[in-house]
Parts: sequence; structure tokens; C-alpha cells
Amino acid sequence: MNARRPRIAVLADWWWPETVGGAERSARSAALDLARSADVAVFVPAAVEKTYADGPLTIHAVRRPFARRAHADTAARRGVEFLTAWLLPLVARRLTRRIASFQPDIVVAGNVSRMGPWSVRWVRSKRLPFVRIYHDLSDTCWRRSRLKGTQTCATICGSCAVKTRLMRSATPAATTAVCVSGFVRRELTDAGLTTPETSVVGYPLVAAEPSAPTVYRPTGHDFVFGYIGRIAPVKGIEAAIRVAAAYRRATGKTVLMLVAGEGAADYLQDLAAVAGAEAVEVEFAGHMDVDAFCSRVDAVFVPSMWMEAFGRVVVEVGSRGRPMLISPVGGLPEAAAVSGGRYAFADYQRPEAAAGTLAGLLDGRADDGVPLASAMTLNEGVVLAVERALAALASGKRA
Repeated sequence: MNARRPRIAVLADWWWPETVGGAERSARSAALDLARSADVAVFVPAAVEKTYADGPLTIHAVRRPFARRAHADTAARRGVEFLTAWLLPLVARRLTRRIASFQPDIVVAGNVSRMGPWSVRWVRSKRLPFVRIYHDLSDTCWRRSRLKGTQTCATICGSCAVKTRLMRSATPAATTAVCVSGFVRRELTDAGLTTPETSVVGYPLVAAEPSAPTVYRPTGHDFVFGYIGRIAPVKGIEAAIRVAAAYRRATGKTVLMLVAGEGAADYLQDLAAVAGAEAVEVEFAGHMDVDAFCSRVDAVFVPSMWMEAFGRVVVEVGSRGRPMLISPVGGLPEAAAVSGGRYAFADYQRPEAAAGTLAGLLDGRADDGVPLASAMTLNEGVVLAVERALAALASGKRA
């Protein structure tokens, strides 16, 4: 008789399988890997109840009161969802009942801030083995990083300390954490949410072998500098434009700034105004495939102001042979190390100095990315954590 396949419940806080962002893509990929040797059901809060298949995964979208109807719902609807998720335990009751009916052997949770702490607290009360994937700092900060305005907090502020205490009290003591970078693991260790002994680092992307550079197509400018990703103030795009301008002034070269991604129309206008004031030609290309983007640029700017948990763009660009000028914050240095590409670090708030570093990067003076010897992927980390938890359960060491 064949042994029964383990049953794994995956908790997520978004509209599966829509690719809202890098964390969501990583969570889905890890769930698909788990489904190779287990029966995997995914549970998400939703405005409308339904059950459907995503390949080998069974998705349970469970209705909860006051849930958003779409990712970018009204501010009022988002606010009500947020308050009820954290203040009313009853909103999680239907979800936990559905999880219980699945009778999981183990629970794996990604970002669950839309659920509040109650589903995690339920796992703790049932003494189920628990693996938590920490895609970012959302358990220690309401804004998913420590950026307040234009300044990065050195420590957890008062309001975020409340959230940290709630999540620390809800999380099962025997939780195995899978963190997307050593930076995230250090932050969560300091917050008391995990320890080095009960956690592993699994990078969302690792470039095993850098590919040959994508063929570059000249545009009539001496240099084309690019940014790709979400277009928002925390990404530091204004500072990148100023660095491009400083490079133009220092060298006399003509430059084009290619900005690929999507953002609010009024912010795009603000960026255009900055470019006009700095006499830098800028092209807003909208959404672009990474290969198409890399085929048009000489170097890529990664000017983030906030503490990026990892930085998928760094690996995606570095593995395609494009040199990168990177802001050394959060997990970006680790992403650079596993990108397989060439890069240099710069403080984008000092445009002239950053332009000098950029000149060296273009001249070939850069750090060559070498994958970290101990680097594993997020999928590998999740599978390893689940295997260990199931082995402990089978041996009678259940927490």
C-alpha cells in the first residue's frame, strides 16, 4: 500500500494566482514545488467564496467580512479591511474552519497581513507544525519596511512595535522560518520573531550561470541608463535622474534615461519635471520585458531608498550581463552577490560622487557577482523546512 501523501495548507493574503508582485510569484512557485510530493491546498481571504484549481494546487478563496474586492480597491474599503483584520478575531473564523476541514499535517504561511494575526494564532492553538515564509519586514512594520516619509527608521517605532508584539505572541514557538535574505533574518531575529537556529535563508532568485549580455541596440545617445520596476517615490527614481545628470555634466556625454514600469500618472509627471530641470532626456516605456529592457541600456540604476527585502530586479538584470549601480540598502547587496553580474554600490543622495562611481562601472571597474557558496533558493528552503518538520512529526517530536 502506498504511503499517504502529506497534506499541506498554504496561507496567503492575496488573489491567487494573480502575480501581484515578487513575493506572490515566489510563494506560488514554492507551493508548486511542494505539490510534487504532497497534497497542497491554498487558503486566501476573499470577497467572494469559490474553490478552483491552479495546476496541482487547490485554491480555497474564503469569504471574509469587509474584504477588498480587488487589489487596488477604494481607500475606504482598504481601511475597513485593515482595521477589521487586526481588531476582530471573528473575521478569520470562516477561514480557520476551512483549513481545519482540510486536516493539514503542516501549515505554510507567506504574507498574511490581510488576515491579521488570527490564522497564525489558530495554527499555534492546534499545535500544528508551522513554516513561515518571510518575504519582507511586514511582520515588524505596517508599511512593510522602515521608511517613514523619506527617512529610514533605524529601529522599530512605537506603532510598529505593537504589530511586532502581536505577531510574536501569535507565532508558534517551534516555527521554522524561511527568510528571503540574511538581512531579513537579522531584522526578524532582532525583533524576536525567529532565531538563526530555527531559520534558513532562501533567495527568491539565484543566477547559477550568468548569461551572455543581451545584444545592445544603439539609440543615438552616448549612453542609455535604465530603471525597471515599480514607479514610486520609495524607489529613488528622482535621485537616479539626478545621477544621470551629474554624469552628463562631468563627461559631456549625451544620455537617455529609460524608465520601465508602471506608476501613478501624477508621479510620472513629477519625474518628467525633475528630468526637465536636470536637462536629462527621459523615456517612460511602461511595462517592459526584462530582456527587451536590457537590450536597450548600457547600465541599470537600482536607487531604492527603502530597505528592500531582497531585490529580484538585481538578479534578473545581473544575470543578463548588464552592469548595475546599486543603492546598498536592505537585501540589495546580497541580491548583487548572487546575481552573477557586475555592479558597484553608490549613495544616490550624493549625485556627483555616484556619477564618479558610475564612470568607473562603465570603464569596467566593478565588483563581479559570485554566487554565495551557501546560497539556496527560496523554493529549496521551503521544501527543506517542510521536510524537516514532517520528519520531526513522524518521529514523535511534534511541538
